[in-house]
Amino acid sequence: DRLPVYTLTFAIPEFSYQTDDKAVVPHSQVRLDRGDIVKMVIPNYKPKSYSISELRETEFDVTMKVYPNGRASGFLDRLKVGDTIHSFGKHVSRTYNNTPKSYVGILVFGVGITEGFPVAKAELEKGCRQVVLVWASRTMHDTFWHDKLRTLSETFPGKFQLIFLLSRQEPPPLPKLQLQQTQDKEEEQGNFYKGPCRYWKGRISPEILQQMFRPPIKEEARFLTVGTKEMMKIADGMLTSIGFPMPEQHLLPKIK
Repeated sequence: DRLPVYTLTFAIPEFSYQTDDKAVVPHSQVRLDRGDIVKMVIPNYKPKSYSISELRETEFDVTMKVYPNGRASGFLDRLKVGDTIHSFGKHVSRTYNNTPKSYVGILVFGVGITEGFPVAKAELEKGCRQVVLVWASRTMHDTFWHDKLRTLSETFPGKFQLIFLLSRQEPPPLPKLQLQQTQDKEEEQGNFYKGPCRYWKGRISPEILQQMFRPPIKEEARFLTVGTKEMMKIADGMLTSIGFPMPEQHLLPKIK
């Protein structure tokens, strides 16, 4: 069965104050940027990292999957409107360049879409000429945010390309136009995506990435990978092996 996905909105305190063991700072002192994560303090468990799926002046969103018997996701799922939770930002010093890019490639694994999608949207809004978003998942049951992705395609036609890389599901056998006309019921169940996209079967490899990411000028392309540390290390190594040296061509490079 498909795991439920929820977006929680957390208000940032307006004023600083001190609890028994924690210092709470107001939103004027909170600095979070694209690529940062927030640590949610789960009682009787370790702090859990989540990407910020939307950031506003006085609040932020966290989008999560609820796993069976999940300690962190189960606790967050049980929160009610008005409940409070301790959290702290994991800010990384990065170089931010608002100059529109000519080409951005984003590779996300699983729930990494919660960071990858906002970055793709931000780059397109800044004027990037082409953004290619590759979402590596086991099956389409593991994907979500179809409406958001479809809206982005409609807002930036010809500039946003979405690719699903499925490791445990065969791509739809029907032509795209026929698929869009006949698969509404299956899409509701997470089987297919109703919108312009491409499907691939397999796992990431240098050969597959080389076919997916084809910038007009390789030196001008910038990339972002989102997943576990091990996944990102492997993916960055593959990008380097096909002529996109990382971290030199990282979209959000860290300041050394």
